[in-house]
Amino acid sequence: MFYELKSIEKNDTWRLVHLPHNKKCIDVNWVFKTKLKAYGQITKYKARLVARGFLQKYGQDYYEVYALMAKIETIRLIVAVAISNNRSM
Repeated sequence: MFYELKSIEKNDTWRLVHLPHNKKCIDVNWVFKTKLKAYGQITKYKARLVARGFLQKYGQDYYEVYALMAKIETIRLIVAVAISNNRSM
């Protein structure tokens, strides 16, 4: 857990702030996992801090969702056009 919190701080993933009035906080959970070698010996213990965002309600906790998506076919097309026009990536 210590290393996960240090990683979050180092990557500036989030910061502790005061909760605005009329807002709910999102709960978090620790997820623990044991990593094993091929023959079953324990390699290391992993811990992740995950947000329980599924508890949010549309219109109450958020109003829009944006997730950038690109299909592999689109990326291949862009690379092919760039190569045919002698452009470097």
